[in-house]
Amino acid sequence: MKRTTPAMAGVLVLFLALGVIYSLVTPVFEASDELWHYPVVKHIADGSGLPVQDPASPAMWNQEGSQPPLYYALAALVTAWIDTDDLGERLWYNPHANVGKPLAPGNKNMIVHTDREAFPWRGTTLAVHLIRWLSVLLQAFTVWLTYLIAREVAPGRRDLATAAAALVAFNPMFLFISGSVNNDNLVAPLAAFALWLLVRTLRQGWITPVQLVALGVTLGLAALTKLSGALLMPLAAVVLTIVAARKRAWRAWVVFGAVLGLLVAAIAGWWYVRNWQLYGDPTGLNVMLAIAGRRPAPLSPGDLLAEFQGFRMSYWGVFGGFNVTGSVWLYRLYDALSLIGLAGWIPLVLRYRERLRTMQASLVALLVAWTALVFVFLVRWTLQTAASQGRLLFPAIGAVAVVLSYGLAGWLPQRWHAPAWAGAGGVLLATAAAVPLLVIAPAYARPPLLRVDQVPATAIPLDLVFDGSLRLLGYELPQDTVHPGETAPVTLYWQSVAPTQENLVVFIHAVERSSTIGQVDSYPGLGAWPTSLLPTGAVLKDTYHIPIVETATAPAVLRLDVGSYRFSGSDPSGLELVDSNGLDAGSSLGTVRLLPLGSPDYAIANPMRFDFGEQVALLGYDLPSVVVRPGQDLALTLYWEAQTRITDEYQVFVHLLGAEPQPAAQGDQAPFEGAWPTWAWEPGMALRDKYRVSLPSALAPGLYELRVGLYRTSDGWRPPVVGPEGRVRDDSAIIGRVEVR
Repeated sequence: MKRTTPAMAGVLVLFLALGVIYSLVTPVFEASDELWHYPVVKHIADGSGLPVQDPASPAMWNQEGSQPPLYYALAALVTAWIDTDDLGERLWYNPHANVGKPLAPGNKNMIVHTDREAFPWRGTTLAVHLIRWLSVLLQAFTVWLTYLIAREVAPGRRDLATAAAALVAFNPMFLFISGSVNNDNLVAPLAAFALWLLVRTLRQGWITPVQLVALGVTLGLAALTKLSGALLMPLAAVVLTIVAARKRAWRAWVVFGAVLGLLVAAIAGWWYVRNWQLYGDPTGLNVMLAIAGRRPAPLSPGDLLAEFQGFRMSYWGVFGGFNVTGSVWLYRLYDALSLIGLAGWIPLVLRYRERLRTMQASLVALLVAWTALVFVFLVRWTLQTAASQGRLLFPAIGAVAVVLSYGLAGWLPQRWHAPAWAGAGGVLLATAAAVPLLVIAPAYARPPLLRVDQVPATAIPLDLVFDGSLRLLGYELPQDTVHPGETAPVTLYWQSVAPTQENLVVFIHAVERSSTIGQVDSYPGLGAWPTSLLPTGAVLKDTYHIPIVETATAPAVLRLDVGSYRFSGSDPSGLELVDSNGLDAGSSLGTVRLLPLGSPDYAIANPMRFDFGEQVALLGYDLPSVVVRPGQDLALTLYWEAQTRITDEYQVFVHLLGAEPQPAAQGDQAPFEGAWPTWAWEPGMALRDKYRVSLPSALAPGLYELRVGLYRTSDGWRPPVVGPEGRVRDDSAIIGRVEVR
């Protein structure tokens, strides 16, 4: 403690304050896996012993019941006096939560939150907050030990040690996990303490009996906290082997191993024996994977590289159920920090290459080895199940921070380090302080309730009632176009018209003809306002973003349908939709246009331009065969382009004319068989549409003109046609001749 500078003490105080803020801002059970970690604590606190896992019937703790128990036992000791029988009520799952989908808007909440979580806390809510504060206190030791590790690596550089501690303390993801119920909050300080002991041992060249016992106890506690803590044992074995080899003290090396082995076995061995007896696997990973779910197919190197983006981002900050992210600039900042810190080792090595064989270099190598060991273990785990989360590297966060701080210092002369650290630390502190207020809190904020007179005049009015309790007052379509792979926003205005204990699920479908190509199912308020919580008479503005599948065929007109059902487990039952008079009502809200990405560039076999009433241009045609037989179908492809927004709906006609004024054969067809009417056409976008004209079996042989035109469906009016000389007749375009044989 005497080696702790005022600056480092300030970092610790700021970390404790920020950790408490993160713990207060994050709703109960919205932190990573907290809704599974806490039931393990309660099970132990209730005197029910340790969980026994059954993949056929997972309990509330899911796969977390396979974790070593030390953290949970410590948390249970702190909260055993609290009556937490309301846990089942607090675990009101949101069935439509976008877990693991950070780009999906809304439904960030894994749990439906009620006023029972408000202060003053009681029951489960009180227990969770107490454990969160215990976790913040535990992780303060990780911050402080990072400082001590850096002081061992470079005893004279307090500024580098404080900077390394700040890289840990002001990491938003580290703060988020610290303010949650998670066993990472015990394994990280234990790993940091063990790493400090090993660095100290390597620097001193020997280990004292007190340090040896402390190391053995720490290794045992870490192995009893999380499986990644057991990775410290091979690291300790390597360090003690190096120390013994330098002094040729192999008898002492045997003693070292025996002491460490006995201490680890005495503290943690029983847990691994228990796993062997229960599951046939000392680690218990087989049953954990059976519950968490194995990957359906092995990851290729390309897949693993693609998952690295999520790993990189979540080391610094992907919150909630891996579904709440900050702005892009946040990750650009941390990417730049990481790259500059790693690249800074190049000038550092070049500047001090004559010292590469010094003790200091071996200490840095130890930090890198520990980081690599944890990372390889994480990659191995990721290959078996979806677990590419950067926070799983936190047992090595102190080592990572020391290495980065050295690399960052490598770019600047030493006299500039202090002001550089002050500026960078200020930026990191400000960013870490802003995240809970600007990123986490808004993700879980309930949409405000409105009055009926606050529904804007721009909303298209409706009066649809679901189950006699939920009325749809109107809707807005912020945009009338969407592309495949994008989302179509729809804003609905709901009103609770009667108290209900039922929780209705609202759905919106994007339908192309009879196929649903996008849908959203949700409790009102994007998961925040189940109907049983809505006050009678309150109005709720709800904006949904309907994801359109990337394989959707464009162009097309999408119909938006709305509906509701009661959610009961996995068996939803549909509800009748009526208007205010109790009559059956339609469910269609309106339409949006599905446009292709970019304007297609078609190769037209017969380019030829005709203009129809300055609204539509025919750009050319494809005619696979100009010789046909009676009774066959004549295939034709036309290329259209709207010159302006078309307000009317037109039909296309294709006529085959011989010597008689009446068509010998004809085909009238809505463009794209009705999927893309002319009122939806986008000006300047080329369109390719296919037609077929059935020829009568008694059609006389000879040459026939092939004419194409448009007529308005409301009154049959044909727009005038302008085209090449001799190619226009009777407000139609003569595009070629066909021989019937």
